Amino acid sequence: MKIIPFTLLFSLLFALSLKGQELHTLNKDLPCLDRHFNLMIHIMVDSTRNLGVDIGAIQGAVESTNEMFAPICVSFGICEVDTIWNYNFDSLPNPEEMAEKSAIFQKSNRLNVYIMSHLLDETVCGLGGGSTIHLEKGCLGAMTHEMGHVWGLAHTFEGNGTELVDGSNCETAGDGICDTPADPYDPSLENVTWQNGCEFVWLGLDANGEYYQPDMGNIMSYYGCDCGFTRGQYLKMANNIKNSSLW
Repeated sequence: MKIIPFTLLFSLLFALSLKGQELHTLNKDLPCLDRHFNLMIHIMVDSTRNLGVDIGAIQGAVESTNEMFAPICVSFGICEVDTIWNYNFDSLPNPEEMAEKSAIFQKSNRLNVYIMSHLLDETVCGLGGGSTIHLEKGCLGAMTHEMGHVWGLAHTFEGNGTELVDGSNCETAGDGICDTPADPYDPSLENVTWQNGCEFVWLGLDANGEYYQPDMGNIMSYYGCDCGFTRGQYLKMANNIKNSSLW
């Protein structure tokens, strides 16, 4: 029987007692911005005049977002909930209608979150940018991802594989952040599998003939294994938040 030294055992127990987010940010030189942002929640009713979404679920999505932004001391809170009774806005199939909706209901000095049944097409269940987030009612968990877009993050697969696996062009290709590995994700890729849920398997190669190994746990990916942001992503968001002229 192998005996585990007490000091090692204590270290293991201590590590297990930490939350995943604390482990993720331990010893990271991230700035603490001490910023809080108010959210204006707009819920569109459906054609039967039902909200179709639970307020508690929205609050849960906000709390999850706060957990991921805690490493840079940024938080979000619901300050007001608005019901939009024109059910035509519950489905926004094109950008023109989205712009019309924003012109009518947008509130200044806060982040506006619009929650509806259908957004653009079946490949999109959330959009984020400027001071606005759009979420489908079944995609509240995408709030953190869209908040990343609000603060300047691109998808990890930006360019669909133009970033090289060795990272030599990481500053000018992909998402422009060098600690997010090259990601070739594209809905049209063939023979791509996710082993054990979050293990990338694909025989495609980059321009140098190297296999991709994207970070499937990155919030800005499309793999659904959301675990967190990288240090580089935090630093980019922190810089944008600090220099933002929106508030």
